[in-house]
Amino acid sequence: MESSADFWQTGNQNELAEQRIAARKAKDRAGGARSAAVRYRFIARKAPEEDAPPLARLLRGGGGKGGAARLKLYLSMLWLSRNEDAPRFEYPAHQWARLLGFDNPDAAGARRVQQALRWLDDEAFVRLQHRQGAPSAIHLLSDAGTGRPYQAPGLAMKRLPKGQREEHLYVQLPAGLWTMGWIAELSGAAIAMYLVLLHERRGEEKAVWLSPRIGRERYDLSDETRRKGLNELAQHRLVSVRRRPVHQGLFEDHFRSRNVYELDTEDLDRNEPGLEQNPYF
Repeated sequence: MESSADFWQTGNQNELAEQRIAARKAKDRAGGARSAAVRYRFIARKAPEEDAPPLARLLRGGGGKGGAARLKLYLSMLWLSRNEDAPRFEYPAHQWARLLGFDNPDAAGARRVQQALRWLDDEAFVRLQHRQGAPSAIHLLSDAGTGRPYQAPGLAMKRLPKGQREEHLYVQLPAGLWTMGWIAELSGAAIAMYLVLLHERRGEEKAVWLSPRIGRERYDLSDETRRKGLNELAQHRLVSVRRRPVHQGLFEDHFRSRNVYELDTEDLDRNEPGLEQNPYF
């Protein structure tokens, strides 16, 4: 994979403008990819007794803002690797920091990236190859959390018969997460819940009900992460929330309802941060 000293150069503009410039150049680097392919196995586990899926592991490991930095950085690598196997990156930390919209990308932002990379290396999501006098080369490993070299899921599925494609099924995370500046605006919890809603839809245009039990058993995410992330998405109008009545037994004299969520993935590509509304819950 090519490395360029000019990649994501931004001059003296402010950090928000720098993020948008970096995202446009990153999209060119990704061959104009309109989405990142994220495997189901990254987001969810098949049974509650299984280990936490990679999404939950990235958010939790080390706690605090570190989880958001790891998640945003890893998803960015998936975007840049949309149609590649065994991708390798040689960009310095400050360039990643600009793409992610981190404050002070040449110093504090770069340190956040370096900390995230060390964790990803320790947990076998990437393999760092240290080089004297140059940024470490980053070899992307599987988003299924297996530690094997990364394979683009779309390419992998083309090589396999239908009955062997399940482990490569994926959702498509819109490129607007980066190009419209949402990567800098949204918290790790909001991005995680956006992925969860994509997974629950399985590519269908349908409303989704997400119970606390499903949040814990399928995704191993806390009730706090679920509430915070969904509330933030609703505030930014990236998800619509409706109350739907729950069927009761015969002769019940009271009614219950629950929240269902509708996602229009084009909202990430056509709207910028700034439009907010009152939370639903």
